Amino acid sequence: MRVLLIAAVLVATGCGAPTGDTPPEGLSATDLAFIDLVIPQNESTLAALDLTATRPGSALRPVAARLQARYRAELAQVRELLARTGRQESDQHDGHDMPGMITAAELAAVGYAEGTAFDQQLTALLRTQFEEARTVARAELSSGTSTPVVELSARIDSTRAEFLALLEDAS
Repeated sequence: MRVLLIAAVLVATGCGAPTGDTPPEGLSATDLAFIDLVIPQNESTLAALDLTATRPGSALRPVAARLQARYRAELAQVRELLARTGRQESDQHDGHDMPGMITAAELAAVGYAEGTAFDQQLTALLRTQFEEARTVARAELSSGTSTPVVELSARIDSTRAEFLALLEDAS
């Protein structure tokens, strides 16, 4: 039920094709909403993972090193899918404080944390992001129409489960 609610909210709040535009052939408004959300989610997660570079004692540093390459590859794939539609990246989520989106304020707070407080705060942010990414991916799985986008959402659901396990092991 939550998955359908998220999909409905994404479409109803304009998190998809801009009003008046029809989605490119083969992509539904849900597909576009998913793509438009994955980009800022991945960018904000990469910014959070990058914080570990200055924390040699962080238990999350090895986890971050493993995840960064995968997030960057996924981001490149999402951007390629978007480019194939002929659409530009949207900044419609800029400044939004929504589940799974790590905000500038949250990044700053984690950046000021020291020692175990850093690891605890970053773990909490990443856990929320991974869980919400799975929720959004499942919404795409249940309502999406584009085979490549649905396949991407299945990979995101799977990898975020794997990332949650890695995070748990590091804690």
